[in-house]
Amino acid sequence: MSEPYLYEFLYRGRPAGSAEAPAWHVVLGRHVTPLGATEAQFVASGALSPAQAEAAGFPLSAVLAGIDAAALAGRDAAVAEAAALRRERDALAGERDGLAAQLAAREAPAADVLPAISDRQFFQALALAGAITPDAALAAVMTGRLPAPIEAAVTALPAAERFAARMLLSGATAFERGHPMVAQLGAAIGYDAAALDALWRQAAAL
Repeated sequence: MSEPYLYEFLYRGRPAGSAEAPAWHVVLGRHVTPLGATEAQFVASGALSPAQAEAAGFPLSAVLAGIDAAALAGRDAAVAEAAALRRERDALAGERDGLAAQLAAREAPAADVLPAISDRQFFQALALAGAITPDAALAAVMTGRLPAPIEAAVTALPAAERFAARMLLSGATAFERGHPMVAQLGAAIGYDAAALDALWRQAAAL
C-alpha cells in the first residue's frame, strides 16, 4: 500500500461582497494491492473537507506548497525542453548552413585557368611588352632562335636544365602557363607570377 497523495484539489471562490466564505476540498489517492492480487489498484478517498484533509496530514499550507512545487517542476521541465529544442534548432541551422556552403563551393565558378598560347602569341606579347625586340620575336617564331634576354636566362640555368629549356622554347608550338619552366624563366627576365598572368592574358588575346 502506497502513501496517500494529493489527487485532486478543488477551490470554490465567491464573488466580491459575498457573505459566504470560499470553500475547498481535496481528494486523496493511493495504490493498494488487495490480498491475492499481483497488481496495485488505485483507490481514491471521497471529497475531504478542510478539517478532514488536515486530520489526514494535508493542511491547506501543505496542499498549496505541493501545488506550487508541482507547478514549478512543470515550468522547469518546459524551460528545459524549450532549451533543448533551441539547441536542436541551432544544430540543424548549423548543419543547413554547412550544407549550403558546400553546395555553394561546388557551384562556384572554377578558378581562372589561363589557356595555352602559341609560340607566336608568346613572343609577340613579349615584344609588345618591350621585353624583347620585334625582330627578335620574328626570329624566334621563324627560326627558333631565342631572343637575347631569354637566351641569357637559359644560360643562367643549371647545365642539366638548359637543353630542356631550349627545346621547350625553340621547339614548342604551344606554351602552358602552369609549366614549371615558365615561372623559372619568367623570374629570370623580371616577371613575377602576376606579371606572367597578365602577359598570358594579353598573349591569348592576340
